[in-house]
Amino acid sequence: MSSFITRAERSGNIFSRVTGLIRAGQLSWADRPLWYDVYISSPPLSPPDWNVKLPKFDQPIRPIFYEEDVLRAKFYKTYRSTAGIQVDSSRTSVSQQFINEYKLVKSENASATPEELFELTTKRLNENGIMLK
Repeated sequence: MSSFITRAERSGNIFSRVTGLIRAGQLSWADRPLWYDVYISSPPLSPPDWNVKLPKFDQPIRPIFYEEDVLRAKFYKTYRSTAGIQVDSSRTSVSQQFINEYKLVKSENASATPEELFELTTKRLNENGIMLK
């Protein structure tokens, strides 16, 4: 019977659904979850409400983009993957080296546009021996 109710329909909290499964015989008492006995012995002080609206319910989710995220996306869009990233390596990736160099160039040229900073960073990395295609 519980197969007709989806989580999207929100038929009740998980405790009431598991209780319904046990009463209907679809879940045996021996197969109940570990938390079930704990919940019975010490239920919450206030009953859980699945239909509660949080303070920012009707507000859209703000996009969170850091400057590094936008820069890294532009780097990979321009140069694709120039080298593999090794997680266990202590070396920094090419994209991280680019971001670090970009920050240095930005501190030196505060009045430059982001496109100019991107080009200056590319030139400086090429001069240092990091070949970007």
